[in-house]
Amino acid sequence: MLGMKRARPKPLAKRDLPRDVLGFLGEGDSIAGTVELRGGLRIDGRIEGSVRSPSTLVIGPSGEVVADDLRVRGLSVSGRVRGKIRVEDRLEIHRGGRVEGTVELGRAGFVIEPGGGFEGTVRIVESDPASPIGPEGPDARGGGVS
Repeated sequence: MLGMKRARPKPLAKRDLPRDVLGFLGEGDSIAGTVELRGGLRIDGRIEGSVRSPSTLVIGPSGEVVADDLRVRGLSVSGRVRGKIRVEDRLEIHRGGRVEGTVELGRAGFVIEPGGGFEGTVRIVESDPASPIGPEGPDARGGGVS
């Protein structure tokens, strides 16, 4: 509507991040290719390719992930994520966040806040020990999502 400002989602404060988020990709930064993490990551930039983490991935309001294959313990989205997504514990889509694609959940932990968006398919699947989510396999899961 004319004259109305669109409210931008409030950035997450450090105290709001899960304890296992150890790194940060800043706004304007980008990575293309395969990313294998030992801990969680906060993304305010852009990643395109394959991402694996035994921990939590936090996508900030300006963050974007275009995933050929995204496998994480937990996923918190305030920005945009597209592609093939596998989440072991919990997927949260916050106000202003958007997820598009095929989502597989290791258990029923899917939350969409008012103002969040999802377009795609969701399946609950049992964890497959032969398909590790991180660089050290399914037992290197860090602190997990509380």
